[in-house]
Amino acid sequence: MRQFIEDSFKRGDLAAAFDQCLDQLDRAPDDLWLRHRAVLCLVKSGALERARSLYSRYQLDRADFDEDCLALGARLEKASAFETEASAFPAQARRAAKRYEDVFEITGGHYPGINAASMYLLAGDKPRSERLARRVLHESLGGTATDPEEAYYRGATQAEAHLLLGDTRAMRLALSAARDCDPSNTIALATSLQQLRLIADALGVKQEIFSGVQPGRPVHFAGNIFPLGSAPGEVSQAAETRLVRQIDLALEAVSAGPAFGAVAAGADILIAEAILRRGGSLNVVLPVPVGVFIESSVRPFGSPWIKRCEACLNAASQIIEVTSDRRIISGETLNFSSRVAMGLARMRAEVLATEPHQILVSDPGANPARGFGTVHDAGQWHRAGLDQTVIPFKRQKSSSNLPKRSDADIGHGFRPVMRAMLFIDISGSSRVAEDRVPAFVDTVLRRLVDEVDQLEDSPVYTDSWGDGLFLAFEQTAPAARAATRLREAFAAIDLAAAELPDSLDIRIGGHYGPVHEGEDPLQKRPTLFGAQVAIAARIEPCAVPGSICVSEAFAAVLAMEQAGEFRCEYIGRTEVDTALPKLPLFALRAVAPDSLIAQMYRCSVGRAESAELIRIDEFKSVIEAP
Repeated sequence: MRQFIEDSFKRGDLAAAFDQCLDQLDRAPDDLWLRHRAVLCLVKSGALERARSLYSRYQLDRADFDEDCLALGARLEKASAFETEASAFPAQARRAAKRYEDVFEITGGHYPGINAASMYLLAGDKPRSERLARRVLHESLGGTATDPEEAYYRGATQAEAHLLLGDTRAMRLALSAARDCDPSNTIALATSLQQLRLIADALGVKQEIFSGVQPGRPVHFAGNIFPLGSAPGEVSQAAETRLVRQIDLALEAVSAGPAFGAVAAGADILIAEAILRRGGSLNVVLPVPVGVFIESSVRPFGSPWIKRCEACLNAASQIIEVTSDRRIISGETLNFSSRVAMGLARMRAEVLATEPHQILVSDPGANPARGFGTVHDAGQWHRAGLDQTVIPFKRQKSSSNLPKRSDADIGHGFRPVMRAMLFIDISGSSRVAEDRVPAFVDTVLRRLVDEVDQLEDSPVYTDSWGDGLFLAFEQTAPAARAATRLREAFAAIDLAAAELPDSLDIRIGGHYGPVHEGEDPLQKRPTLFGAQVAIAARIEPCAVPGSICVSEAFAAVLAMEQAGEFRCEYIGRTEVDTALPKLPLFALRAVAPDSLIAQMYRCSVGRAESAELIRIDEFKSVIEAP
């Protein structure tokens, strides 16, 4: 059964791993591995409050000489410090540092030692930080590591110690050597860079010291559609060659890394091909299934584009289809797909501790009032305060507009809308004794409903059943705030006073996508229908009790709507339904606006007042399509 737990954890099915840990602990309550893994599931899923409670109940802080168990307590303190408001940070950072230092004194491990040193610096105790850094550096220099990952972390520890001691040159050498030990482990490098950036900021060292060692910048790309050929309105081979050269220059200028966008005929495919030539990771985000997309956005513009599109799809790292529509019938669908692609680029930048960038091939004469397409994407990105490269490309003939939607497209009496949906359930409610059901309704459900009634941004749709609630909002940010408030409201309920089981907890699942709004035949009132509603409902059971679990679409759109107020940490791909492919899921948590983690997020992106619109000299002349 341990193998099942380990496999579930690795593939991101934290709810299954956690539930199995609890089941096994009923049989073996003193099993230290099971206790540690149960708490780790909670930490990874963002349920930090419950993780702290179980850590204490399981007495993992008394696991003598078990570095994993002891360091987990310090990790919880560190997570709390990073999320708290600035005024409370120094005290919490010092508590985390002391926890790490205590583990270091017991085990001598360089992981707790270097974390203690860094947290003391962030707490304002530089002398103590330097003393610990010297010890860790001295003890980590001995011996060699044969495992690439172990060798990386040993070198990264030395880099962090050097920086704490003010030796930036030694830091760069150690970090470069560590990266060479495990060159494909970009996540480990990004994690190190996040911590090193915080240290550099605390020491007043310029961030330029990390140039040359950071991963490539995640890119969102988009461009105009056009046919190839020599006929009027088509783009010649010479013009295509010039445009490809411009694209290559743009990608090189921004040190482009993983890229996110569609592969429509024209500029999309040219950019995707350029990314693949660089050996980059191409992440294709489509508004509809592949076959539908090719028929609507590739084939009509010439058969040569079809093979090139299929080649890009075959080489892509992943293909994301944001809806199951059988045809593209609205600009809203295109905008949804673009927002997901932009949000994924921004989220990847946060993970990689770098800045995202947008590369566009855009017709300067395009109509900004069109409401969708490249010009719309440019505005969304710029309003978020993020860096852009715009390559002007004048077309003699515009691509066709989307057809007008009719009742036949969407169904009489139905209205297509975009909704952020929350499904809320009380885990363990089946254990409530029959005589306590009224108390459960009054104490728990009524408290949650009261919280919904007090929301500043009210849901546009509500429903309930048994011990669950269904809420829908027009945007993801209000939905995220509502989910956070409901989780906090539940945590404040005194279950013991109401004679309810202490095993009760709240589970919240969130999703964002296009749905159909129409009349419920039974209740005779407007309700929401569609596959996206079903997906939202199936995400909720995947949430670990005490946590908020959201889809990739929800997390990505939220990243574009509200940067810094929330964090979405990737959990993994999870099977939410046997009829659906595994879905990437994220743990959502709110953070204080002036918290350190919010600052880290804002440092990983541009700002509206300083966002850079890059125009390489060669871009100054508009490329004319003959």
